[in-house]
Amino acid sequence: MALLVALALGAGCLYVLYAHDSADQNQSPASSAADTRESAERHTQSDQNAAEGSRSDTLDRDVVPSPNATLQKASNRIHAVQSAVDTAVQNNGGTWSVYVEDLATGAIVNVNNQPMAAASEIKLYVMLAVQDGIEQGTLNTNGQDIDMLMNQMITVSSNSATNQLVLMLGDGDMATGMQRVTQTAARYGFRDSRQLRALADTGTDGTGTENWTSAADCGRFLKELYQGKLVSEQASRSMLDLLLGQTRRSKIPAGVPNGIQVANKTGELPGVENDAAIIWGKDAGGGDHDYVMVVMTSGVVSSVAQQQIATLSAQVYESMTS
Repeated sequence: MALLVALALGAGCLYVLYAHDSADQNQSPASSAADTRESAERHTQSDQNAAEGSRSDTLDRDVVPSPNATLQKASNRIHAVQSAVDTAVQNNGGTWSVYVEDLATGAIVNVNNQPMAAASEIKLYVMLAVQDGIEQGTLNTNGQDIDMLMNQMITVSSNSATNQLVLMLGDGDMATGMQRVTQTAARYGFRDSRQLRALADTGTDGTGTENWTSAADCGRFLKELYQGKLVSEQASRSMLDLLLGQTRRSKIPAGVPNGIQVANKTGELPGVENDAAIIWGKDAGGGDHDYVMVVMTSGVVSSVAQQQIATLSAQVYESMTS
């Protein structure tokens, strides 16, 4: 007998999974071939009768059952997000990579994902490495105020504070510290994310070397942070509080209504405008619709791209909370 086991939404599709009752496994090995044939014939006739009854019931129904309304709405939302993102990626100048994940259903829109210049998004992984070092008891602070440095690195995107923390991770050696940031990111599954140079207020270090991450890495980072799964629940909460204190709000946060909570980290370089955010969305009835949104760009005009990111953010918010 077939039993309905689960309904699941994935990539905007409804999946129905079935299980079957197993037959009696305690039949004696001495059962005769005749008994086996008779049993098979009975099962075959029973299956035929059930199938005929099922067809008759179906044909007699006045109304075909509708899909679960909640799942259908969730599917409609993610399809609307996909449409808005596709249009932005195709029509906006430069190269765009966008990741959106519905934190209730796990449905994902992931367009043009690839490693891109991280700019200050690399600070997410420095923050992770520092928290991991604290948790493991391997971080030598040399009496420095970690809380102050972490706050400056995230909320005002201080490059100086970031470099001090990376030096701390490397026991005074910048190259070792950067390697540990990259290794920690990889250990947590963020394999597109690599720190290859120190942060500079001029934007680059003059060597042409860049730090790298991807929209998908940043999106999964924020999802796991939201779920309390990065390092520990307490460490996740500490990192989340820092992102909630972000002062740079001209991109993704600018596209959501006033009063909506957003935790984000921006990144800028010449021709690069990035933002990664958790949005605690609300529909008109006060229902929760939390999601992650990450936008990474290159080859853009900064002032134009910032406004385009805010516009896309507004479209995604409307779609996610409808």
